[in-house]
Amino acid sequence: MYLGGLIRKEFGRIKSDKRTLVLLFIVPIILILVFGLTSGVGITKFFTSAIITRDSMPTFDDFSANSSKYDGTFISIMKNETSSWDLYRYYNATDQVEYDRAYQNCYKFLQNGDVDIIIVLPENFSESVENKTNPVLIYHIDASDAQAIAAIEVAIQEPIALFRAKTDMIANFTIMIPYLEFDVPFWESAILNYAIPLILPIIILGTTMNLTSLSIVSEAPLPRMLITPTAKREIILSKLIANSIVMFLQSTEIFVTIAFFGLYSLGSLFYFYLVLIMIGFSGICIGLFISALSPTEQSANQMYLIMFIIIILFSGTILPLNITDPSVQIILNLLPLSNAVPMITDITLKGLSLNLTSLFWLNLSSLIYVTLAYIIYMFKKLEV
Repeated sequence: MYLGGLIRKEFGRIKSDKRTLVLLFIVPIILILVFGLTSGVGITKFFTSAIITRDSMPTFDDFSANSSKYDGTFISIMKNETSSWDLYRYYNATDQVEYDRAYQNCYKFLQNGDVDIIIVLPENFSESVENKTNPVLIYHIDASDAQAIAAIEVAIQEPIALFRAKTDMIANFTIMIPYLEFDVPFWESAILNYAIPLILPIIILGTTMNLTSLSIVSEAPLPRMLITPTAKREIILSKLIANSIVMFLQSTEIFVTIAFFGLYSLGSLFYFYLVLIMIGFSGICIGLFISALSPTEQSANQMYLIMFIIIILFSGTILPLNITDPSVQIILNLLPLSNAVPMITDITLKGLSLNLTSLFWLNLSSLIYVTLAYIIYMFKKLEV
């Protein structure tokens, strides 16, 4: 049987499966509508900071002493004495040029996810401590992680409390309203855009896995087809091509719908669209693997649910990947969401290009799953 005939046959099977088509094209729109009107936040427990001290810069008026005695104390506390903070790097700016250079470096750290916050100690920091007046603390937060903002505002109180105890301060700090970097502007659909990096990969991966998880195990004509000159590799290839075309249409539909509801992206929309397609392709490969491995439709459905839950739990969407053992990272990288979610976040909220490492792992996982599906199907015995 020619490959073209197999592809047409596969389209016929997909067309007859009304339940899957509804799940593939209608459910994503409903979920996008729901998440476009609702929100929710959580917290994280550990943060990394970069500090720029301007304490050595000259001050005037009530601070003529130009002291820089206490900024080192605060930096030391952030580095060695807190339980919820780690100090990535600090800079001592003695003039505006040095401050601008230091801030650009820290901004890149924040953009690349190396730090969660930039703390700036102003020119009169030590003088304010000596004069028993409220010292000012200025900080910039990575707002692309909306769940962490509230937690950071609480966690920053720990080094402040330790500093006050060490310096016998009675006055409290005056904390400037934090500058939110990489946040969604208030005139955009903030709830929807903060949800996009997490929700879209889950929707696309889940629906495309479902699309193909029964494509082999549930099709009765496949054993009889093998009596003909049709090769097993042609059957797998036809399913991969046909389902990929359907996935491409679904990704396009989702992309257009999100754009209609107010997609905010600092980065390339083409990269964003490309990641959606690669996520969908990964879901198709995992679904084919499940379908080839399963002996019955019931076992395929059960394996699909188990696999999907595992992917969500251990892909950094619920449990942070940085708490896992480094030796497990390779396995976790083969779960597509661990790379898809950071890539969409970097593109839409940070304006970065494609992360080549994440891109490699996402495509490698797809290749592994479809190769396993092919190998399993090649050795699978089918009764005619």
